[in-house]
Amino acid sequence: MMLHNVDKIRANISISASKKTANLLDGLYRSIFKGRSLDFDDLRDYVLGDDSKDIDWKSSIRHGSLLVRRYVAFKRHNIVFIMDSGVKMSGFNKNDEKKAETALYTFGTLAYLVNKNEDEVSCVFSKNNTLYMSPFKSGLTNLEINLVDLEKHLEDENTHTINELIDYALNHSKRRMIFVVISDIAGLNSIEENIIKKATLAHDLLFVNISDASLFGSGMFDIDERRDLPSFITKNEKIKEIEDIERKKIVEEKTALLKKYRITVEDINSKSEIVSKLIELLERHNNAVRR
Repeated sequence: MMLHNVDKIRANISISASKKTANLLDGLYRSIFKGRSLDFDDLRDYVLGDDSKDIDWKSSIRHGSLLVRRYVAFKRHNIVFIMDSGVKMSGFNKNDEKKAETALYTFGTLAYLVNKNEDEVSCVFSKNNTLYMSPFKSGLTNLEINLVDLEKHLEDENTHTINELIDYALNHSKRRMIFVVISDIAGLNSIEENIIKKATLAHDLLFVNISDASLFGSGMFDIDERRDLPSFITKNEKIKEIEDIERKKIVEEKTALLKKYRITVEDINSKSEIVSKLIELLERHNNAVRR
């Protein structure tokens, strides 16, 4: 299978950024799999310096000498991308790039990086206005399939909220998961505390906010009404001031709510800053968990 979309993603990631992000992902995994993050393997003789908590006392008594439990690390992790979609994603970000394309590249970049650890990736999104969750799989072929599928449907009609997407994932998988929500300010504003609480009981959750273009400026288009916005709106300083205040209020209120549950939010304004912004997101998330 030709990996056209994966090749585009790969070209946008530098080696140094890739290494740094991989290290930060290790910290993310430690935060979700609390304690040892290990599976029990077998028993071995105690060696000076072993943690006393690993001693299997019952087996040691039967054996006549101290035995400790030996563990193996988890091989794979389950990353679920909650992808917001709909006509609104055909709008533009602050850098005049289509939001759907920025969201697609954001997903592809992080999914490509976790693939290096052979982690399994799933996407939850609306396909033909029906909720859909792709199978958990690893590998670049699977990533290409998800990228192609998302590219087809991110701008389709969608009546489902972010809350419904997260709840759908929770009801369709019993795995321990790391949720990465990729949405915009409307999705950020709609997320509810009850679903946050439900998701973070056993999982990690991160939120990526794809920025929206301002109403203020020339050539602005109303994607709902399918017409150009009149100049008395797009050139009105008072409207711009109201818009800025409202956006700031939404971001501050929702960021505070998410912070309460140790969920980190990162704004992405253009494709060119995706890698650096994802690194910032992971750094701040890991710092929040350690606190």
